[in-house]
Order: sequence, then structure tokens, then C-alpha cells
Amino acid sequence: MSSNVQSRRAFLRRSAFATSLLCLPTQLHAIYESRADAANPVVLRFAALSDAHIKTARDAPEPDRLRRALQFVNEYSASQPYPKCDAILVAGDMADHGLDEEHALFKAILDENLEPATQTLLCMGNHEFISGSKARWEEIYERPANKTYDVNGFKFVALSPEKGTGSKGDYLYALDWYRTELSQAAADGSEKPIFTFQHYHVTPTVYGSRSGRGEDNWGVVDLYDELQHYPRAINFSGHSHFPISDPRSAWQGIFTAFGTGTLSFFEMGGEYGRYDKHPEGYRDAAQLYVVEVRRDNSVTLKPYDVISGSFFDLVYYVANPAALRKEEYTDARFVTSSKPKWSPDGHIVAREIIDAETVQLQFPQATCPDVVHSYRVEIAKQANVDGKIEWQALAPKYFWSKYYLKAQPKIMNVTLEELEPETSYRVKIVALSVFFKESETALETEFTTPKAPPETFDRTAPRPDANFIDFYVRDGDPVNRPSAPNASTPAPQPYGAPAIMREPALDNAYVAQFNGRDQFYKLQFRSSDYRKIKKEATFAATFQFDAFPEGNGNVLANSEGSGVGFEIKGKEQTLEFRASINGRYERVATAITPSSEYYDAFATYDGNELVLYLNGREVARRACQGNIAYPSAETLQVFYVGADVHSDGSGESPFTGRIARARVFTWALSREQVANLYEASKSLLNR
Repeated sequence: MSSNVQSRRAFLRRSAFATSLLCLPTQLHAIYESRADAANPVVLRFAALSDAHIKTARDAPEPDRLRRALQFVNEYSASQPYPKCDAILVAGDMADHGLDEEHALFKAILDENLEPATQTLLCMGNHEFISGSKARWEEIYERPANKTYDVNGFKFVALSPEKGTGSKGDYLYALDWYRTELSQAAADGSEKPIFTFQHYHVTPTVYGSRSGRGEDNWGVVDLYDELQHYPRAINFSGHSHFPISDPRSAWQGIFTAFGTGTLSFFEMGGEYGRYDKHPEGYRDAAQLYVVEVRRDNSVTLKPYDVISGSFFDLVYYVANPAALRKEEYTDARFVTSSKPKWSPDGHIVAREIIDAETVQLQFPQATCPDVVHSYRVEIAKQANVDGKIEWQALAPKYFWSKYYLKAQPKIMNVTLEELEPETSYRVKIVALSVFFKESETALETEFTTPKAPPETFDRTAPRPDANFIDFYVRDGDPVNRPSAPNASTPAPQPYGAPAIMREPALDNAYVAQFNGRDQFYKLQFRSSDYRKIKKEATFAATFQFDAFPEGNGNVLANSEGSGVGFEIKGKEQTLEFRASINGRYERVATAITPSSEYYDAFATYDGNELVLYLNGREVARRACQGNIAYPSAETLQVFYVGADVHSDGSGESPFTGRIARARVFTWALSREQVANLYEASKSLLNR
């Protein structure tokens, strides 16, 4: 066998006299490590990570995570028979925006926490190009961006992109250099592994570079053919932020590849659009590999979780890097891997009916040697069809098992939303592995939803009030005052202190002015709130702007992988409204010009059509069906007034101009209601 993967459970079943020499991250297995060291000692140790995304903001978690990671590597190494960490490998995106001050902080953390003998092995990522350049990076780190390092006689080939676009062709400029370096490393006549690293994954290898299997493809095709000539090559890459605790982060063909995770936030695969890319706990991301090479050139990778301060329950092991074809981490796993199993007494342990449309189910996690990836919840409702009671199958729902967290919960809680009142449902829960093998049995239950409470809000009023969001400035203070008696009313949280001023064009009413850099308001919601605006909704904004932004500026938005938003697009010179429906953004837009006058924009969605109105007149329409999808991660469950939400929950793509009002209704207003509301506001809009 040329390679192997082991879990603690599998290892404990092995004989104490097993010939496989694995370095497992537990006190029990330290015995085996010491025996292995005596006959086959470690000759190289390094840590491999990427996507540190260092920020200088006081509350940014990434700097502390990097410090803790380096301190752990030092302490762990000092406790081992081979007491050194020879190098730290960082596969790009050291700095979040490529700013000099971010790189300075990254370097300072390395200098303060690394032993003098530990080498730093670095390459550029795409974020290094946001506010920087290749020349500037080389000046800061005092090394070429493309460089071959020698660590204890082992070669490490670092490759950086040319422009940081994240697309095909970013590495083509350096392929001649890359071929030469690999060829020279391979010409030493040994069977030593040749370590190569770059920021983008090599398509199609590790998790995050396999679009054909439903994942998002964050990789590039530039390097695959080159690496095919070098069986000894072990490649490290980042960029996707996919978890290293997923066995698909290890891949083998002729060469070997590993994804390196992140110290910032997880970006999960959409898996054909079935899953939330930013699930609950996605911010608790800080992972690295401890990599050890022994005298016989075998390589062990121990995935470590900085958040919990512990190793994951698996190791990756390459017994012979020089083998022409590897055996364990190939695509054959999608066929040969094990199925998840429920415990013999497994069952749904709790059902909580939240309201007439929402039920929460609680059940124990399934088990699987290859990691339980998620759960498919199959739902059927009872219906009267021509006088006969039948069970009608509905679209299944998918939930992550949270396997990406070291502190994975033992009990799962999943919430079924958008149910019908006074309806009986039958549910089956199927467990899926990371290779999408399904459990042979399912957990089952039935329940009936209660009667819905009476509607207390008049949706048919000629000029209805907004009942989900109603943001405006009252007596000089920004407020959110939706009129429905049971509405959530998060107070606007200011960022960057937008200016509040009287607006002569609006009968001297107060408005908020935004500088297009760091000024906006945040309205924090919950996932239970969003179900009110999934099936249908109306979004409205009253705003004024003097010039197009260089990029885009959001008036009212909450779109990060899903959600909705009004956006001024500088290049297109349009006002666009987007909504995430059925896994893609549906868009309606109209030409718009900067003006001293205010615009009144409405966007309605009734489950079948997306309609955009400007100043009471329909300007765009698009047919589309399905529910609006919103982010499920708590930090992303926000609406920003004057910006959009970034993947870490902060604001981005800020608006430059003035906003008088932002509203959200829980139904699609009619054409007449939109016209009536515009007519009622015309005096304020000075038209």
C-alpha cells in the first residue's frame, strides 16, 4: 500500500504490532511514535496553512488565531523526540486587503512567535493584489514571489500568481521557471517528496476544485499537466477556505495534493446548490497541518484546530511519495467508501412545533469512517386529492452535520420552515458521507402543524405601511419602526457615524448621508424573521446620489451568497435589484443618472415575477419561481442601509449619497399600491 488514512477508531482496532507507523495526535499513540522514532525518526517538520487574512481592526480574530497557531506549533514540536519546527508554509492570502499595515502585522506576528531557526515559506494569494502588487510584496518580504526553498535537504517550490484574478492563466507567466525548478528538484536521484505550493487549488484535485461533482471550483487548470510529470510532488493550496477535516481535502493521482483551509472563515461547497455556503459556525475557522517527514520519506499530516486547541480525529499518511500512482485518496472513494450508519436505537429524540409554519427536529449524529457530511430530510405532507387522503412528496432539505467544527455537536437540531398550517407531515432523515454515500436506514417521525393565528395587518390598504423594515430619521435619530404589532424591530446600529441633516428637497425632513467608505447602518435579524419574506416581499428605498461610484454602492442589501439588494452599479450606470432564487441571483435593472433629486425605488416578488419600479413606474420585469434564499449564518442575517454584508458580517460595497427611507414589506405590493405610495411621497420628493 502506498498511502493510508486512519481514524483513531480504526487505529485502536489494529494490533499493537502493526507495521504501519502512524503519528497519531493522542497521548496513547505517543508510544507508537517513540517506537517509530527509534527505527525511523522524523527528519523534517513544518506547519502548512493559508488564508490568514490578517486585518488590523481591533476586533479582528485572525491575528490572535495566527499567534495561537504558531505558539502551538512551537510547543508541540518541543514536546516531541524530534524537537524542532523547521518551517512555516503559508500558501497565500496573508493580508486581507494586501495593505502594507496588514503585511506588517503578519510579519510582526511571525517574528514574535517563531524560533530563529524556523524558516518562513511564502507565496502570494489573490488578496495580496487588492491593494498591493507583486513588486511591493517582494519588497516587504525581501524575497522573490516565485522561489525554491531548501529545508533540511527537502525542496519547497513556491509559485505566485501574476495578477491575482483567481482565474485560468494566472500562473502561465511562470510555467517555464516552474518546470525548471521541478526538474532540478527531481534530478537528485532520491525518493524524497518535492513540496510545491501556490494559492489556488489545482483543478481537478482537492475539495474546492471539482465543479463536476457539484462543488464550487476555486481552482485553476494551469498546473495539473505540469505536476503529472512528478510523482514525488506533494502540492499544498488554499483559496477556497474549505475545511481540511474533510477527507476530500486530500487527493492523489500521479502526484499528491492537499487543501490547506483557513484561519479566517469557512466557505463551504454548495454541492449542486443544496447547501448554505456560510453555515452556522462558519466563522470558527482556524486550521493547519502539522507535517512530518521520516527517514524513509513517508509523510504524515495531522490536521489541527486552533479554535479548540486539539487535533482532528484523522491523519493523512503518504507512505511512498515516489509511487507513480497513489491508492487511498483517489476518486475511487466516491464508489468504494463506507456508508453512514445510525446507532441501533437511533431515533428523532424531540419535536418542537415553533409555530404553524416551523418545526424543529432533534436527533443524534450518525457515524461513518469517512465523516458524516450532512443530512437529507425527506418531507411528505398529507393532502386531500379528489376526496382521497394522500401523502405528497415535497422537495427535500439538506443540513450540514457541522463536521467542519472540531466541537461538532453530538445532537443535531434542524428547523423545517415554510410548512402549511393545520397539515400533517411525515419526515425521513437520511445521513450522507462526504462521498455522498447514504445510510441504508432513515430516522422517521410524523407531526401536525397547528392553526395559524389570524392576520393582524391589512395587506389590502391602498397605501400600506411597511411591516418588516421601516428605516428613516426621526427628530434627528435613525429609527426602524415597522408597523406590524409582531414585527422584529432591530435598532439601526451606526458604523462610521453617517451625517444626519435637514434636506430642503424633502420639505426639510431629516436624511442620512453616507461617504461611500465606512458609513452605514446595520439591522440584525434572525433566521426565523427571514421566513416572513421568503415566498414574497417588497423592498423599497428613497435615495439621492450625485455621482456614480467607481465600483458598486448598495442602498439596502443583505446579499452574501444569497439574499437581496438594491445596488448602484458604476460601470453599467444602472440601478439593479437582485434576489437569490433557486440558487442563483435573478436581477432586474434600469438606467439611472446622478441627480440632486431623490429617487423612489420599489422591487416586488410574488413567487413568480420580480418587478422593479422607479418613481411609481414599472421599469423592469423578470419571470422566476421559487423562494428567496437568505444567509443562514447568524452573522450574515442582517440588512445594511447604505452597504451590503461582507462574508465576515461587516459592511462592504458602501453607498455614496443620501437615504431618506428604506422599507421592506412581507408581501408583494400591487402596481396600484406602489403608485399610491409614490403619489403620497411626491410632496416630500419635491416633484
